[in-house]
Amino acid sequence: MSGSDSQPHVSLLDACRDLARAMDQFDEAACAALGLGRSDLRALNLLEHGPLGASALADQLGLTRPAVTALIDRLADAGYAARVSVPGDRRATGIELQPATFEAFARVYRPLGERVSAATDALSHRDRKAALSAMTAVITAFHDVRVELAPSQVPHR
Repeated sequence: MSGSDSQPHVSLLDACRDLARAMDQFDEAACAALGLGRSDLRALNLLEHGPLGASALADQLGLTRPAVTALIDRLADAGYAARVSVPGDRRATGIELQPATFEAFARVYRPLGERVSAATDALSHRDRKAALSAMTAVITAFHDVRVELAPSQVPHR
């Protein structure tokens, strides 16, 4: 392969790094807009899929139980989450999102979603499919190397 043939790979790797940096900077801006810390935002993102217990949240965030208790208190005080009873287990408590979270997420994430949609709508169906395939392969590469580097830190699913 000649030097010019390898250039697209370098560009794709650079684009991945730029995307990761842009996403990280966006998360920082979202945290500032929502009055949250990074772990708080990560917890809210996890809770979008449904209520979780404090232990499950701690495991998925890689935080201690006391740290998650403080995090849940902050989210509850801000009106973003609430402790709820778990059906079938009187002693268990779950954490679920409140309507204020979805309103705040709409304010923060809707403009991003609209701009990403506008950018990808300009692509042909074939190009969107190729971009999705490439992104999926890159995500898999990141996951696989992360598992190799720190297998004990990969959440169980």
